Amino acid sequence: MRSHRQMSEVQAFAIDLACALGITPKATHVLMSREAGGRANLRYIELDPKNYLRTRQQRNLTYDEAGGLLKYFQDQIAKNPSFQYAVQLDSEEQITNIFWVDARMIIDYAYFGDVMTFDTTFGINKELRPLGVFTDFNHHRGIVIFGAALLYDETTESFKWLFECFLDAHAGKKSKTIFTDQDAAMAKALHEVMLDSWHGLFTCHIMQNDIKTWRI
Repeated sequence: MRSHRQMSEVQAFAIDLACALGITPKATHVLMSREAGGRANLRYIELDPKNYLRTRQQRNLTYDEAGGLLKYFQDQIAKNPSFQYAVQLDSEEQITNIFWVDARMIIDYAYFGDVMTFDTTFGINKELRPLGVFTDFNHHRGIVIFGAALLYDETTESFKWLFECFLDAHAGKKSKTIFTDQDAAMAKALHEVMLDSWHGLFTCHIMQNDIKTWRI
């Protein structure tokens, strides 16, 4: 029933973010369903995010991807000074990597950040840039987000920059356990930046790689 359908603030934030990065509503719904453990665990249907995006205030479409995202960050800072973001520039002073957290993410990490997952397969935008998301569950088994990043690539240097920004935003607190995929560059960066944290692997990624191996 419509009266029982309701998006949480975290889900609305994720939908807004995905839209800003050029991810289609359909792809966003599939990704969020996967993160929630199935569509049945979402409290809304695929049509609801489309209606939400249609009725909310239109963003300024004259900006390119980076400019539009930075404008979004400035708007968030104006609303909440606790919002933080960092950008990394290349040798030509062009934006390559972007990281951000808001007040809710900082609070959630303080309470639930002993274990977290970091996944760059959450989605990619239309420019094929990896979208990395730090997540885990709260005490109600609901998904909470601890931070997010738009990466130029998935090199060790990019991941090192990202993990250092993450720690700076969260007052240096390191998770005791971090689950990621089998990316070698990511593992190397974690070892250098979060040496004291235990690094585990996603079961689903291990199974997918095993299936690929069996098919060879």
